[in-house]
Amino acid sequence: MQKRIVAVCFSLLMAFCMSQAAYAASDIGIKLVGQKEGLVHTPVVVDDLAVFPLKEILAFLDPSGTETVVWDETPPYSLVSFQGECFKITQGLTDVQEYELDESGACVNATGKLHQLESPATYLDDYRLGIFVPLSFISDLVANSKYGKKFQTHYTEDGNLEFSLLSGDRADIEQIANPVTLAMQINNPWLLKEDDGQLFDDSVHSVTPIVKKGSTLLPIAPIIEELGGSVSWNSKERKVTIKLNKNVIELRIDSKSANVNGVKKTLDVPPTVIKGRTMLPVRFVTENLGAKVAWDGEMQMVLIYNGGAEAKESDWLVYGYKLALLDGYQKHEDNRQNLADAVEDIQKEHDKIQYNNSDPLDYSGKLVHVGDTVGLGTFSGTVKKISGAKILVYWNHASFLIEGGKEKETALIFGINWLSNQWVEAKTVTIER
Repeated sequence: MQKRIVAVCFSLLMAFCMSQAAYAASDIGIKLVGQKEGLVHTPVVVDDLAVFPLKEILAFLDPSGTETVVWDETPPYSLVSFQGECFKITQGLTDVQEYELDESGACVNATGKLHQLESPATYLDDYRLGIFVPLSFISDLVANSKYGKKFQTHYTEDGNLEFSLLSGDRADIEQIANPVTLAMQINNPWLLKEDDGQLFDDSVHSVTPIVKKGSTLLPIAPIIEELGGSVSWNSKERKVTIKLNKNVIELRIDSKSANVNGVKKTLDVPPTVIKGRTMLPVRFVTENLGAKVAWDGEMQMVLIYNGGAEAKESDWLVYGYKLALLDGYQKHEDNRQNLADAVEDIQKEHDKIQYNNSDPLDYSGKLVHVGDTVGLGTFSGTVKKISGAKILVYWNHASFLIEGGKEKETALIFGINWLSNQWVEAKTVTIER
């Protein structure tokens, strides 16, 4: 079963990379750090300066934002609303007029305040994409929102957009918030973040989350450190002190009594030491530090959200596959590996394969035969026919991670026609048996 899950993980990563390449020509990546990712139209150049799709970017940060394009006037213009503010942006001009919003969300009453663009606003051939403006205007707009969330903008070296949520302290000093999502699994030695992973213990790979008397116990120090806090140990008192932001928790090994910000509380299961690691009940610790915890009994997975990180339905699928991939990979590795290293090694082996138009070689270079079971992403099927390097697959099996009744819509993510015969390139699938 483990080999099957790992093979499926390889296919999932391959399919994801191919889908990203398909968008590369007309889209760039956009990310709200620690929360979500997406795609927006690539910028275009006006007067030697790149301009970006304002509507798509603002809608990504706040779906309540709107844009109304007025084409029956010359020149045409857009009325763009974002978090309680409205702006009139005109084709070919650099002046942006600020308006008020009424209760219905309509732009009314010009405030008299003007904003200046570095280069003229413009539309593309498809007006539905909305107005395009310089990134400096977008950065200023989202960083200084009067009524909603504020964001810091970063245009990466590889041409993608990253936004970080800002939060103010008591002195009203804006700082980048630290949204963090952590994923872990019972009896799995890996602790994952959105784009990275680490072992709970570099030297003892058997240190993993466990279940004891119905409670999930975790090696707490690496988790608290990833959340931005600290853990200290008093050997004389056998006391663990956890600090995160303004919260302080004090616990003692083998004691159900705890002190949370000066208030005594009782645990269902006491902290314990296993293989030299302090193991604490995850729900008690994280929830008393302000984090949110989610648990899936079937997958034996724990997800922790902190610092404004938002839960997504896809988290279970995405992190589940990453954990399965790394768990399988770790079983035959003595040193620490992260997800990027594993994928890179797989890709290197794949790049060595000499494909042609006559032999149906799978992603690993193995020859596919009629009757083989092959997998792509979270799905698998039986090979019915072969024509050169193409194979006819009847897709009829979904991974246990796919919710019943949602096989067809999930299969479309990977370009698969569920419960149908479909011709595919042999090199896009992996032989499972």
